[in-house]
Amino acid sequence: MAQIEMLAAVCTEPGEGDVLELRRVRVDDPHEMEVRVRLETTGICRSDIHYLRGVWAHPKPVILGHEGCGIIESVGPGVPKSRIGEKVVLTFTPSCGHCRFCVEGRVVLCEEVARAAALGTMWDNTTRFFELDGKPLHHLSLVSSFCEYTVVPHNGAIRIPQETPSDQACLLGCGAMAGIGAAVNTAQLRPGDSIAVFGCGGVGLSVIQGAKLCNALPIIAVDVRAEKEAEARRFGATHFVNASTTDPVAAIREITGGGADFTFEVTGNVEQAELCYKATRRAGTTVLIGQPTENAMAGFPPYWIAQDENRVIGSSYGSTRPMIDFPKALRLVKHGLLDLEGLVSEVWPFEKINEAIALVESGRGNRMVLGFHGST
Repeated sequence: MAQIEMLAAVCTEPGEGDVLELRRVRVDDPHEMEVRVRLETTGICRSDIHYLRGVWAHPKPVILGHEGCGIIESVGPGVPKSRIGEKVVLTFTPSCGHCRFCVEGRVVLCEEVARAAALGTMWDNTTRFFELDGKPLHHLSLVSSFCEYTVVPHNGAIRIPQETPSDQACLLGCGAMAGIGAAVNTAQLRPGDSIAVFGCGGVGLSVIQGAKLCNALPIIAVDVRAEKEAEARRFGATHFVNASTTDPVAAIREITGGGADFTFEVTGNVEQAELCYKATRRAGTTVLIGQPTENAMAGFPPYWIAQDENRVIGSSYGSTRPMIDFPKALRLVKHGLLDLEGLVSEVWPFEKINEAIALVESGRGNRMVLGFHGST
């Protein structure tokens, strides 16, 4: 094995209007307990755009992207060679297996992953990406899927059936599971629970799907775009509130008779988070999924939270356990109970990544997916 030269979209100095620079770089061999993956598809998440725009800090230069699907091309020491050729979905929450949260089964909070992600490295504090002159490039959350090849921890590459469409499978790496998991894992919805979802992009529609799987009722979708109603209903919403023309809190309280059992904030907007809380009934739960700037503050009334026994909780990546939840999700897709295909707005060539990012920022569509060498 040897280093491979490849095309990557590199983020240098972030700022308003900046674009990713497409250029040739090198990717190293996988080290111990790592695998090298040839990417087939990658999704574009707003989190990637936050790093590109400097909303969230990260060491630079860096190869962004964290929704990836591909084929294991080579393995490092300690990984069985039989894994070569496996089709895999990448996850930014591989378990170290020994920190407090991994032992508790809460792998999304793995302390070793958080440490490496903050440094922009692999677990050994080094990188596998290099400029052609040898200067290192940083990783994003142990994934980095905006490139033709990447190196990830062996347990960050989750095997899936070969026949799974790559453009759908990559969404399990973030957006789809962030929404489905928020409903199923974090909120643990039960039949008949009333819910409201603020924001009907790819993640919001996934929350709606998860709520439908749990037989929640009613399922109220809230968005400022009237054109989102048809898709929200197709994915399982029973009601739609156009927040550009209607007070969503009043509408939700009227539909549910006093407030929803669970409300989900998906946009990362502080004002929306406050509206979510106001639309929740007494003893209900407000679930925060969307992520604003790191220092953003929202206002919630401590007296009434205590008096009414309300809960305001966070949901990181839908509390997903990838090795368990990915196969479950794909079984549901196979039997027509979950729709990943409908979440994919379009599949564009990787070389059009900057145009795709602009489309995502416009708010149109659900999830944009990029394909490498015609792979879908």
